[in-house]
Amino acid sequence: MTILSDAVVLKRPKHTAPGQYLGFAIQPVRLCYHLLTCPAKAKVSLEYLDDVAIHYVDGSALLEQAKSALSQNPLSDWAVDFWKCLDNWLSSVSSSSAFSVSTQYRLYVTPVKTGARAAALSDAMTGIQIESITSEIKSTLKKLRKLPTCASHLQTFLGATPEARFAVISRFKVVSCDNDPVDPIRALLTPTVATNLVDPLCQFAIGRAKEIADRLIRSGKPALLDGDEFKMEFRNFVQRNNLPGFLAPLTSAPSDGAVSTLLATHPTFVRQLDIIQVNSDERVRAVSDFLRAAADKSSWAEAGVLFQRSLEEWDAELVRRHGLVKGEVSDVHSDKDALVRGRIVYRQSAQMQPPLDGQAVPGHFVHGCLNALADVKTIGWHPDYVELLKDGGQ
Repeated sequence: MTILSDAVVLKRPKHTAPGQYLGFAIQPVRLCYHLLTCPAKAKVSLEYLDDVAIHYVDGSALLEQAKSALSQNPLSDWAVDFWKCLDNWLSSVSSSSAFSVSTQYRLYVTPVKTGARAAALSDAMTGIQIESITSEIKSTLKKLRKLPTCASHLQTFLGATPEARFAVISRFKVVSCDNDPVDPIRALLTPTVATNLVDPLCQFAIGRAKEIADRLIRSGKPALLDGDEFKMEFRNFVQRNNLPGFLAPLTSAPSDGAVSTLLATHPTFVRQLDIIQVNSDERVRAVSDFLRAAADKSSWAEAGVLFQRSLEEWDAELVRRHGLVKGEVSDVHSDKDALVRGRIVYRQSAQMQPPLDGQAVPGHFVHGCLNALADVKTIGWHPDYVELLKDGGQ
């Protein structure tokens, strides 16, 4: 039976909440897409100048608002989201140097939606066209018995100077062509990677982009990511996954917070390490590898590159090899006390590199799986680990 500890739940849900794409909100998905497609030397930000923004090397920028249209149409004539978006840009166009004549504005809406007025403004290029649409809106508004909900945001547009309206609208575009915002990322990968790896690789890329952005925000810095660096990192990751004979991880290392949280619960595999008195660095590494190995099992299974029986055979092979190590240590190091023998068994076992389904695996996976087996007491490090764990209250 495959060992997956109850200490942490790592399986991804088969269905995500509305407005979630491979488990992510729309903004990180767009951040990832722009990082993979932006020109050389460009940077991409999250929640800095706007939802997402591309910062070009010449100092110009593209600001993007990203809206989910699962429950409403943000492009309908009186949509609050639409007019609020224009309100924000018009309010800032003269108050910030970031909103200069070199700034482009984009409203990204998914799934695909349309709206006549939004389309007209998106297509308008000249001052005459923009002012004609403005006059039409004012005329229509006068005929309404009740002001639309968007009235306060709409007033910013109607009350702006023609110059301000032109500064925004002439460089404004609506983009609504994807029923799933992950599809453009999938399209980048589909020609070069196996079909069953496309979604896991998309998930890794989006998660990695979000991870970097979140780390920057937590440290008090703008979430401004380098496009060239991200593309290089992701390219290397994809190449590793395409190596024949190597089962590359589809997950990132767990965060320090996740490691600390699990460590604080003192799960059984950590108690086993306490029994043989390993140092704190080894305990932290054990928890990190335990978490990542469990995530790897889940992601590989979901990607269809591994099956349940393969994982069961893998666990059985680890148990067999651990038994051989334990027997050899007992014979060769019988003069040493039980604590030392336990540490030798643990460290020698962690150095094993058996293949999984005929493929080499990353080092953290072996170590993490061994600790998963230790967590359910299938294996142990100290010669008397079963009794010692009982003495500890379990």
